[in-house]
Amino acid sequence: MSSENNHLSLPPEASQLSLWQPRPIDKVTVDELLRGLKRRSAVAALVGAFVAIGYLGCYYLFLRNYQYSILLQVEPIQPPGARPGATSEAIRNLASLPLPLLSASIEGDATTLLQILNSDIVLKPIYEKFLKDNPDLDREQYSYETFLKSIKIEDQAEKKLLSKGSSKIVRITFIAKDKTKLESALKIIVEELKKFNEAQKQEQISDNLRYLNQEIQKTLSQIDDLDSQLNEFRYQNRVVRPDVTTSTNSPNSGNSASGMSDLQTYTNLLIELEYKRNENRVKLESTQETFNSLKAQLKLSPDEALAASNLAASRDYQQLLGALATTETQLAGERSNLTDQSPTVQALEEQKRQLLDQSKRQARQITIRYQNQVPRPETLIGYGSAVSDSLIGKYLQVKTELEALKRADAELSNQIQATKAEVSRLLGLANPYRKIEQRFATALQSLGLLLQTRQSLQLQIAQRDFTWKVLSDIDDTERYQVSTRLSTALLMALALGGISGVLIALIMDWLDDRFLEVEQIRQQTPLPILGQIPVTKTFDQLAFSRLEAPLTLWGLQHRLPGVSPAFKESFYFLLTQLEVLGSPHALAVMGTSGQEGQTTIALYLALAAAAIGKRVLLVDANLHQPSLHQVLGIPNVNGLGELLQGTMPLPHWPSLLANLTEGLWVLTGGQAQQEPMALFSSYRWFDFLDSTKETFDVVIVDVPAILAAADTYRVLTALDRALLVVRLRKTREAALAEALKACDLGLRQKMLGIVVNGVVKANQRFGNFQTRATDLEMASISATSA
Repeated sequence: MSSENNHLSLPPEASQLSLWQPRPIDKVTVDELLRGLKRRSAVAALVGAFVAIGYLGCYYLFLRNYQYSILLQVEPIQPPGARPGATSEAIRNLASLPLPLLSASIEGDATTLLQILNSDIVLKPIYEKFLKDNPDLDREQYSYETFLKSIKIEDQAEKKLLSKGSSKIVRITFIAKDKTKLESALKIIVEELKKFNEAQKQEQISDNLRYLNQEIQKTLSQIDDLDSQLNEFRYQNRVVRPDVTTSTNSPNSGNSASGMSDLQTYTNLLIELEYKRNENRVKLESTQETFNSLKAQLKLSPDEALAASNLAASRDYQQLLGALATTETQLAGERSNLTDQSPTVQALEEQKRQLLDQSKRQARQITIRYQNQVPRPETLIGYGSAVSDSLIGKYLQVKTELEALKRADAELSNQIQATKAEVSRLLGLANPYRKIEQRFATALQSLGLLLQTRQSLQLQIAQRDFTWKVLSDIDDTERYQVSTRLSTALLMALALGGISGVLIALIMDWLDDRFLEVEQIRQQTPLPILGQIPVTKTFDQLAFSRLEAPLTLWGLQHRLPGVSPAFKESFYFLLTQLEVLGSPHALAVMGTSGQEGQTTIALYLALAAAAIGKRVLLVDANLHQPSLHQVLGIPNVNGLGELLQGTMPLPHWPSLLANLTEGLWVLTGGQAQQEPMALFSSYRWFDFLDSTKETFDVVIVDVPAILAAADTYRVLTALDRALLVVRLRKTREAALAEALKACDLGLRQKMLGIVVNGVVKANQRFGNFQTRATDLEMASISATSA
């Protein structure tokens, strides 16, 4: 391939990937489902209509039932002056009662009552009675589960009807196939519920009293146990109240004189210690600054300063320094009068040396404790003045104060750490302590509630009896209604039909492995979509001139437009895309199985290139089944086959076409006698392509389908790049996958992109081009041909 086309290669990261990258099914988006549903909208509508009609027929034949609701008063209205007690709801929060307070109870028992009325204890006898009174019902067909689905008992207060004070109205609804069974069932239900009420009424209050007495004794024992647990917890953990807040019901909650918990006490202590440490650190920083300043002036470490102070305080050492100073004075005077070899000068020098040795020994004896920190104490003798003594004293005083502040900071830090550890310990104890304390408070509250409830139940024993009362007319069969209205059935039919239609449409779309949209192709491969060719039923009328040299060539002489402007502009768009990518000289156009219309794509791409002034050679390289001449309506006398066999000489293109103005030339497949594999493997095929580079701007080769002919690989080896044509509603995913996988084996860098054929509505901005623009282009083509 030529160097100017090297930039057409895939990026390095793309070249490492397969050209076929199927998208996982779990990556399907809502937008893709909607597009699939749109494609199968007719199927969805047909299936939805069929399911809806079927449901309406089934409803009319099998699902239509009658229903009726009656109202039953199950609780009395409280007489004036009745003393309210604890509600049964509050008692149920403590423990499950064996029976509800059905008779003479106050407001709060509706939920428990409905649970009892909907239980098997009540409904099972009603079911048996209903079967006995209706012998035509089969137990196997009309099971107890079916009976439960037919009856509904609910609180009428939820409907906001007939609910005053503590009076409770229960709504009972039953559904049956005919009105006779509906009436029979309602009468049996009312009769059995009244019997149930009378049977439970007598033993109810006494059972509840017995239960409450037992619960009171249990609660008292629980309170004693919790009190012992609290005391044991405090003793073992050495705390009084570890929690921040303490319940007022807690035993010994007021023992602390301050009223604060242990956690609050240690928290306050922690705050105080941190405050003291902050103050100490402020002083420490100020003292450290003073110490650093004195140290910079003296240029001594603390040990050196202490050694210098001891030397300055030693009388013997000071005498030695005085004698040394006197000797140096005498030596200076004698040297001004005598030479260095004079006995007097020599004697003074020896005396000075002896004094220096004595001062060194004296200094080391005085500072023997600092011999590791001050290896040469005799060098500190210059600090014997009054100013140096004062600075050294202040320096040592600040050093002592600094050490004291550091020790105080360390002690405060240790105390803070210990206090934090105690706070953490108390936080860990707070939760178990709070749980015991809350259980204690709950037990006290439960005890008070139980005592109040027992007193209320004792008062209820003296109340008058009450019988449940039916508030509806069961005999009025004219009021029986159809269970499901026609409007509801229609809504259900529409819903089922819609859901069924959508599901069937999506399943059919999923099972169809053909490409139906451009987006489906884009999701399966990293190759770019370079062009989208819309559907057309009409084509241009082309006239060619014949050139014998002696190879037969056909030049475009005249063109009458017949295709739509959108179809034509799609090829201009494709040509623009190719120019952006570098315009390869030798371009192959191929399909996957031969049904994609690649010959038409190659022809109109060549026409578009010729229309913009390029000289184009269109070659039919499908030697198995040449078809380009059939599309153009020209004879296939000889062509590429004879050229590759050597029966026709290679044309000298510059001299052959020097005086000709046609922009498009066609070389048909010819009548090849040898195997195409052998022909395309010969040097003549490469020589032919090399010979076209000087004369033609672009050579477009119609290549056999990559899955239909083995020689396609040989053809593509000599070409610069290739376009793969995919036709919507024709090309299947398996065919494209096989083709791209075949291209992975040595042809990956050859693949330039994909051209989608058969697009119903191309996603390119050429659909609104006016016919006038196309006419102007045709005029320019005609002028060029002339």
